[in-house]
Amino acid sequence: MAHDSTAPHDTPDLPPRFRRRLLRQLVTELAPLLIFFLVFLAKGLLWACAAYGGATIIAFAAAWQAHRRIPVLPSLTAFLVLLFAGLTIALDDATFIKIKPTVVNGFYGILLGIGWLLGYPLVARVLGPDARLDRTGLRIVTIAASIYLLALAGVNELVWRTLPTEQWVLFKVFVLVGCNLLFACAMLPVVRRHLQAGGAQDRPAATGRFAPRHPEAVTLGVPNDTTQAEAREHP
Repeated sequence: MAHDSTAPHDTPDLPPRFRRRLLRQLVTELAPLLIFFLVFLAKGLLWACAAYGGATIIAFAAAWQAHRRIPVLPSLTAFLVLLFAGLTIALDDATFIKIKPTVVNGFYGILLGIGWLLGYPLVARVLGPDARLDRTGLRIVTIAASIYLLALAGVNELVWRTLPTEQWVLFKVFVLVGCNLLFACAMLPVVRRHLQAGGAQDRPAATGRFAPRHPEAVTLGVPNDTTQAEAREHP
């Protein structure tokens, strides 16, 4: 039987390094939450917040030890976790840890939208250099992620104001995590469909102080040799 030359090409698979990074990120995000939940069951909310902050510091240190560089967005997330957990402990007020998902998700949802409008698609930074999307893919993922995060912020605000602390903890650890996994699975086909084989991402034009010289190299800490070399190749 003759081969149909008009058959569509297979969707490219996700790069192995990208899949490994997703797995590491999943572990570093789930481990502190699991510790938070177990300590909450055993000791209560204040002890759980202390354990949550400690586990976040350990995960942060492990990321630094492994890569010798800390991306800006995960660093900001860790800071917010420590801030709200610390306020909860210092003021003995559960409100602070309860509004943390509202503030964090709302902040990132707005940040993604503003970044796109200013010509600086932060989704490209989150995906990293191993998963470069075309402009359409970046737009789809940015809009979807922004709407999703703002929706999560609104739902968390409703839940913590209407349900007791025990039920909010279950919502935070299991419902929010489950929603995040489902959203990530929903976005993976989009990422695969718009994955570029190589070269720089097709980012919207940015000018002035919003124009990044090399977004993948903007990290906290000491950049490694590979990052420095890429920056020289892409001025």
